[in-house]
Amino acid sequence: MRSSIILCLTIILFRLPCYCQTKAKIADVDIHLEERYIVVNYNLVGTLPNEQMTIELKFITENNEPIIAKAVTGDVGTKVFSDGSKAILWDIVVDHLVFSGNLKAVVSITSSKILYSGASNALLSVIIPGLGGYFVDKHKGRAVLTTISTLGLAGYGVFEKLQADKYYKEYNASIVPSEIQSLYTKANDAQNKYYIATRIGACIWALDIIWVTIKGAHNRNVAKNAYSAFKNDGLKLNYVNNEFQLGYSLSF
Repeated sequence: MRSSIILCLTIILFRLPCYCQTKAKIADVDIHLEERYIVVNYNLVGTLPNEQMTIELKFITENNEPIIAKAVTGDVGTKVFSDGSKAILWDIVVDHLVFSGNLKAVVSITSSKILYSGASNALLSVIIPGLGGYFVDKHKGRAVLTTISTLGLAGYGVFEKLQADKYYKEYNASIVPSEIQSLYTKANDAQNKYYIATRIGACIWALDIIWVTIKGAHNRNVAKNAYSAFKNDGLKLNYVNNEFQLGYSLSF
């Protein structure tokens, strides 16, 4: 490898909208050489919470032959990314880079998904109300409230049912006329409270299962559609006349 490398850097700044489901974009791409590394700097903007992306760095020759950059480190690969300045380092010595002519470097978001679970979590809500919502929604308060309210109403309903059975048993056993009507009224009131509490609790439970199914399906669709790829444009690294030259290529 040459002991010295002459760089000629020409950057044309363009911002093209990417009409994809993901809001994330790669902007302000910059490339420079540092000793044995090709360093690619870029800004990532518009990421979503808990958005796991696969960011890929590709190099393509002028004959459209790919060069696989294996010795890469930094902000590349599959992980949860957030907005901000990023950098990728390619160790061209480790990868034994040998080429002639034009070499194009392309940084792209090849896939993206939101790390929220899908509609299958409705099965968890069938077992425990609100449990599925804890996994499909980043706001846990709704799930906690659903669990507390549903179980609370169910517990209150069971208590009133026990009271109704107790009063009804006493009503059947009573021979005191003044107690009979009072016990019957108490048994009837407790039974009504049991029905109301358990029905409301059952409605909340059913609505939670439906909501988790819908929310989970939405999350799955977002995860499926949230991707972006920039295939043809990028900064080019040329090797001409025994020196590196960098420039930006933009296709229309």
